Amino acid sequence: MASIDSIDFWGTRMQPWSSLALGLTLTTAATGAAAQDQLPVIRGVVTVPPSLAHNVDRDDRLIIKLYHPKDGVELDAKYQIVPRFAVPFPFLAAPSIDMSGRTKFDSYVVELFTDKDEDVVAIAPGELFARTPEPVPLGTTGLRLELDATREQAGAATGEAR
Repeated sequence: MASIDSIDFWGTRMQPWSSLALGLTLTTAATGAAAQDQLPVIRGVVTVPPSLAHNVDRDDRLIIKLYHPKDGVELDAKYQIVPRFAVPFPFLAAPSIDMSGRTKFDSYVVELFTDKDEDVVAIAPGELFARTPEPVPLGTTGLRLELDATREQAGAATGEAR
């Protein structure tokens, strides 16, 4: 059985694993900025009205939830957790992609809420909420969402038992 002890890379002798890392680094550096501009994402800013600003604490997390609604079901749901944030907070929400870089849907609902107890399912007093009224097309920039309701109010308004 043959093995590779080292690889000659432009006159520098390297171990196989280091040449793999270098190759990944070069590929990432060459495509990073261009590829990032073409990612299927939604970009925006979340704010809080002054009347509710007292509900946002330094230790709160921001949860970014993305899903595609169909027949009352949240399809392709994805959560992103921001451990520390300050408003206004610029966000980037990206859905899951397949091995070819494609998304399952062309538009998603963006839901943002604060989390005070490190339990995204349970609702703690003072947690704030915002959601787009309808799915937003991927590639949207400049979306503005305001955490202008408590999660208790949002759950009661939609009939959800949270």
